[in-house]
Amino acid sequence: MKTRHPHALLAALLLISATVSAEVVASTDAFSKAFSSLAPGSVIEFADGTYTTKGGTKLVGKKGTEERPIVLQAQHRGNAMIAGGAGFILKDCEHVVLEGFVFEHDADQQSVMLENCHHVRVTRNTFRPVERAKPRHWEHWVTVDGASSGENRIDHNSFGRKVNRGSPVFVRGDDVALVCSQHDRIDHNHFSDVVFANGENGHETIRTGGNDLGASGRSSFTVIEDNLLEHCSGEDELMSLKSSDNIVRNNTLINCRGAICMRLGNRNVASGNFIIATEDGPGFGGIKLYGFEHRVFNNYFSGLTGRRHDAPFALVPGMYDTPTTDNIGKKYDDNTASAPTRCWIAFNTWVDCSPLQFGFEKEEKGRQHAPGACVFINNLIVRTKPAPTPFINLGRVRDLQAHDNLGYAVEPAPAAEWARWFRFEEPRLLLTENGMTMWRLTAQSPAINAGVEDSMKIRDDIFGHVRNRPYDVGAEEYSQETAVRIVLTADKVGPDAP
Repeated sequence: MKTRHPHALLAALLLISATVSAEVVASTDAFSKAFSSLAPGSVIEFADGTYTTKGGTKLVGKKGTEERPIVLQAQHRGNAMIAGGAGFILKDCEHVVLEGFVFEHDADQQSVMLENCHHVRVTRNTFRPVERAKPRHWEHWVTVDGASSGENRIDHNSFGRKVNRGSPVFVRGDDVALVCSQHDRIDHNHFSDVVFANGENGHETIRTGGNDLGASGRSSFTVIEDNLLEHCSGEDELMSLKSSDNIVRNNTLINCRGAICMRLGNRNVASGNFIIATEDGPGFGGIKLYGFEHRVFNNYFSGLTGRRHDAPFALVPGMYDTPTTDNIGKKYDDNTASAPTRCWIAFNTWVDCSPLQFGFEKEEKGRQHAPGACVFINNLIVRTKPAPTPFINLGRVRDLQAHDNLGYAVEPAPAAEWARWFRFEEPRLLLTENGMTMWRLTAQSPAINAGVEDSMKIRDDIFGHVRNRPYDVGAEEYSQETAVRIVLTADKVGPDAP
């Protein structure tokens, strides 16, 4: 089935809202009575008030169409509160929209659970379920499960403070059937205040896939884009991708401990992300790789303080030396990981960050296989102020191709082995205000036209400017045109954003 562009879908929804007479309900009993009549084009509005349920509001087998979805929405955005035991539970549903609710129920159960659903949209809601002091199990807020799930969209929502184990958003699939939910999209959401868990596992902000799925090389094709994450610091994996062929692009991460982690899978992409720390403190990380043939490009990192697993960039050793993660299968355990292999890291910029981590010097938890055959080119690393640490912590790596990068520090150029990866020269950057203070290229920068040719082709830079050969080194292609993409702020995401 050909999927309509999301802007076209939004226009269709607005047209439907303007032409279809909505049924207004003011209680859970009233909604239950209206439930049996739900059909393509049905629009039910929840009047202002609190709706308390015991086991959640269940929709089973309700199917709209692309042109005439079933819409369940707050009559006035933010004024229909979902309380009680759970939120919405959808099973075997198609083309359904959940819009404008505030979820403040017991976090013991999900706010929204999609099981074997496709083309369901969860949009412009506020999630702040009440967490238990002693949780019974992991508390996920929005989950996508089932072998036939896919093409769902989670967008323009606000996810508030989270303390207990579990993720605000978890897109999985079916672990037994080894099928991921596919082609889901997580975009324009505002995630904030995932509280540091002091080393406890299970506090990722966003997750895709799972151990079985990732270790079997299954693809989910999830797109995570244009989200703002602020103080999302639960653990060292703030995004955990345990599946293949995902895209993480154009997100803004501000003062988040941990890193975007390609945990189990192949061919994932991280591009166009702004990952920035403006506060003092440890553990602010960037991107961490395990697995095969990932691409990391056009990312801007600034002020990051993390080390080793939380480094501004990390290639971490793995337990298995296999052609792809498909070969791991059922041999996995909680520490399972493949060494990053044949990964491409290019056209990124790091400013005033702690050392990038390339392998470890000593084996860690049985992860004896070093990163192999990765490429590190056309990157820019800048230190604008003195620092006691090097650009690179170089451990054991195999067949690393690292060359034609540009580096600068106020201290003399280092004599370390990794110094050969760089040409050291003043990059002539300018400190600018573009949603947030950033170091930008000037017309005099030696980074301009300094990139070397490579088989990987990219069309634009982190700001959306067209890349012209010869490319500029780093995340930015110098241009005097207005940036298409900038650092995201709270007014650009969430329920009330345009």
